[in-house]
Amino acid sequence: RRSSDLKDKVEVELVVYGPGIDMLKAESTAGYRVNEAVANGVKVVACEVTMKAQKLTKHDMLKSVGYVPGGVIELMKKQREGYAYIRP
Repeated sequence: RRSSDLKDKVEVELVVYGPGIDMLKAESTAGYRVNEAVANGVKVVACEVTMKAQKLTKHDMLKSVGYVPGGVIELMKKQREGYAYIRP
């Protein structure tokens, strides 16, 4: 199947916390890839607990990302909803 067919059938949410939060910063070298993923239907969310610990504000982050109060809590919630958890 073409990847465009799959994006209509699969929901992907990337929950970013801990040291991974750096890739969501506005000046991140991976920022273009994050923006591309969001444009292709991937939901990317940053953990506000991690942001607070690193003294980051929403102004410091890519405009394309969303936010969740706690990354681990979001993962638990999604697993209860039937999402699979895949950790790199």
